[in-house]
Amino acid sequence: MIVDAQQQRRSRRRLAIRYGVLGVALLFVLTTVRMIVFPKIDDPRPVDAIFMLGGPGKRLDKTIELARSGIAPVVVISLPGTNRCPDTARIGRELEIICFWPDPRTTQGEAQEAGRLARERGWNSILFVTDRSQDSRARLRIGRCYDGEVLVDVVETPLRDWPYLFAYQVAATVKAVVWQRDC
Repeated sequence: MIVDAQQQRRSRRRLAIRYGVLGVALLFVLTTVRMIVFPKIDDPRPVDAIFMLGGPGKRLDKTIELARSGIAPVVVISLPGTNRCPDTARIGRELEIICFWPDPRTTQGEAQEAGRLARERGWNSILFVTDRSQDSRARLRIGRCYDGEVLVDVVETPLRDWPYLFAYQVAATVKAVVWQRDC
């Protein structure tokens, strides 16, 4: 009888642990999907600057489209790769274009530059252009370096890129939350 009672307790404990692990895993998956696949996306409106974060997708095309709409007098473009800075002729209207190479060459470096430029120029609102998978992490990083209003508009990425982007964003978000907690 004693053996049976101990076995039952162990069995219940193992079952509780399994359900606990399953619950934590499910919560992690749902939170991650919400942050990466279904982030908060803002409607573009007049801001002090449009700021393109580097990365995949048609970000430059989206940035130029927004600049043409006249919602900002300044466009900032991060060039972590081999991209070239566009001229105002490509945009089709007079505005200031600032291109830079982030240091470090990450979203953290871009957020630091956004904060520096905003302080230097007195910006109160910036519209950031990125891809859907980076939206929530970008907001986290930017919010640590810039106190003004943050709007984010996204470009869509091909479905074939999602497995890599999902894994990358999960790892980068853990890094941002656990190890790199400052600007």
